[in-house]
Amino acid sequence: MTVWIRIALYMVAGWLYGSGLIGEEVKVLITTDPALVASIEAVISALIASVPLVWWRLAKRLGWST
Repeated sequence: MTVWIRIALYMVAGWLYGSGLIGEEVKVLITTDPALVASIEAVISALIASVPLVWWRLAKRLGWST
């Protein structure tokens, strides 16, 4: 999963830089700083891991079978 997240970070950083929303310094920081990349990977992994819990709570609230 880490490889896919890093590839996505490169793509998003390139798109943001190309559209002018971020500068060269931020693009380099996003694509080369290992601590920042690890933090972003942890956030994305936590979001992906929380999907089943949110789905379960929504099902409980709406009375669906769990």
